[in-house]
Amino acid sequence: MRSYNTRQRAAVVSFFLSHQERSCTPEDVAAALPDVPQSTVYRIISQLSCDGTIRRSGTDGRKNLYQYQGKECPGHMHIRCRNCGRIEHLDPQTTRSIESLVENASGFMALDTTVFEGLCSECRGQEKP
Repeated sequence: MRSYNTRQRAAVVSFFLSHQERSCTPEDVAAALPDVPQSTVYRIISQLSCDGTIRRSGTDGRKNLYQYQGKECPGHMHIRCRNCGRIEHLDPQTTRSIESLVENASGFMALDTTVFEGLCSECRGQEKP
């Protein structure tokens, strides 16, 4: 798939760079970039996902979530708050420990990093008993 560094592509990349701590749907991106047609946003997200600039980080109902993937992201796991959407990076040592525990318990070897979903401390504090 051929991609060009267009103004629209730069705008989508800039959006993801400025929202690195969150996972976003293509609709979030399109809403923030009204000058970029929604079909173009989808096409650019597909290209960015293929070239490793962003990664699919889960789903929100039936919508895919994407996040910026810097050069360091492939080497560690992430945790994402299911309520507010905030993403945190686990350090590589913690990632290796988790992968080792899983492999020792099940024989399963992770080939890619993953995202654990749960509730962050702020959202857990807001839960009603």
